[in-house]
Amino acid sequence: MHKNQEKKPTIGVILLAAGSSTRMDGDDKIFMPIYNNPLLYYSLKEFNNSCHISSISIVLNEKNYQTGMTYIKSLNFDKVTSICIGGSRRQDSVLNGLNALGEHDFILIHDAARPCINQCIINRGIESVIKFNASIPVIPSTDTLRTLRDEEFADKVIDRETIWITQTPQCFSYELILKALTATEVSVTDDAMLVQKLGVNIKTFKGSKNNIKVTTSDDIAMVKSIIKEKK
Repeated sequence: MHKNQEKKPTIGVILLAAGSSTRMDGDDKIFMPIYNNPLLYYSLKEFNNSCHISSISIVLNEKNYQTGMTYIKSLNFDKVTSICIGGSRRQDSVLNGLNALGEHDFILIHDAARPCINQCIINRGIESVIKFNASIPVIPSTDTLRTLRDEEFADKVIDRETIWITQTPQCFSYELILKALTATEVSVTDDAMLVQKLGVNIKTFKGSKNNIKVTTSDDIAMVKSIIKEKK
């Protein structure tokens, strides 16, 4: 190797599709049709198309595992190296995905329920994590936020300049996220929370208002609009 040529880092993706979809009226949002493809397809294709990604591990739940595995294999995406079943908590699912993925230099953890991920966000995340070892995408809050006092009367307005909305993919060095996942039993809803418990500073990078998470049926129409515009 030429002395000025640096070795390309290996970057793995954990794509989380193991949620219970409790707010989707019993439907599994991961396989809800968006035009001619299930929701899962869009984020998976985007990561598979990235020249920076080495391999992808997809985490499904027990109910959708057989259906998901059959569908994913039919796509013949070359970077999908493992499909596994998640655990009872988010961090259990991430750890299962990490173990299935194997050691890489850096890991990107993404919610498959965010189908509108794009190459710009992926590239910003990779650039940031290589430099800082722990990075997450954020967007500013545009809503007025306030606290409530007793009996739900309005109280203080929170300065929204200090409030940022967190998205995925959340990006970490392999050693850091492995240590964070095995260092505590506290349940979290956000991977960066585990890393912060180690005393590590989390760098932020620019997310996108289009990178929305499908939580309820109402979000599907917005996703369709974004994907249509992208096409």
